[in-house]
Amino acid sequence: MKKTILIIFLLIFIAILSVKAVIGFIPLPIGIRHIFHLMIAPKDLYNPIVTDNFLFYEKGFTKTYLLHYKYQDIYEVGFLAGKEGISSKYRFKGKIQVEFFWKDNLLFKKIVDSIDTALYVKGDMTKYKEISLTSFEIPLQGKYKDDISITLTVLEPDQELEKYGDSIKLYIAVSARP
Repeated sequence: MKKTILIIFLLIFIAILSVKAVIGFIPLPIGIRHIFHLMIAPKDLYNPIVTDNFLFYEKGFTKTYLLHYKYQDIYEVGFLAGKEGISSKYRFKGKIQVEFFWKDNLLFKKIVDSIDTALYVKGDMTKYKEISLTSFEIPLQGKYKDDISITLTVLEPDQELEKYGDSIKLYIAVSARP
């Protein structure tokens, strides 16, 4: 009987620690936290924290987004291809500069010139519904977690995206890939 009670308390303790780790009360490396989230995903985990019209086809176009995130995890920047999707033969032909700021201090920047990953339209392997361009971790560089912003600048436009107009939406969300 005592052994059973001890096992029950141990399981409850492990469950509480797991929940606290997923929510973010316990400091864990982002990779481990990401694995927890993949196993025990909150309902709103993959909801984008940013969705916006972004002119990937206009050279010099720039926009800054303040990141109001809920989960410490691996995030990605990409675009949603609308209801019709975009051909799975599509290859990103532009070049985007992605700058990460903490308050007003530039932490680092990346140049994106290719697709990182893509998700197909359900039931149609000829079209993508979502295209990820790059990923990053929050907190940035292990310690910067508040007042984070990201600036995207089109260095070389991808003219093919212009024909999709407003159906192409920039998104920033927790990454669903392992």
